[in-house]
Amino acid sequence: MIDGIDRSTVEEEVKKQIDYDCLISHPDSSVAQMAEEIKDLMVDVLCGERSVVSEGKRVSEETARAAYRKITYDHIQYVMKSLVSYPDKISRIDRFLTVSLFNSVYTLTNSTFAGFEYDMQMKMI
Repeated sequence: MIDGIDRSTVEEEVKKQIDYDCLISHPDSSVAQMAEEIKDLMVDVLCGERSVVSEGKRVSEETARAAYRKITYDHIQYVMKSLVSYPDKISRIDRFLTVSLFNSVYTLTNSTFAGFEYDMQMKMI
């Protein structure tokens, strides 16, 4: 227990929140491993053991926790796809993932819509 937060309870809540069983059932074991690591990062942030740094500034624990409580299966997929297609070498993957998860709460819908717009334009051509 950390500061009154039971890590195992938080882990179970995160698993439900992100549909963990579905994520780890992926036939590619590397995807399942990524999901496991992301789940662990989320638990760390929600338990206050890891901070989120965005644009060089530390995000308050309260703000980070609020965002992380909104992360769903779709956000995890979005972050995984972004990670796989990221063109540059990532030196601190843990920081990259924590901020990507944080930002996914604010960008997933717009990203999906932008992709839809692009697909629709391509179909019209």
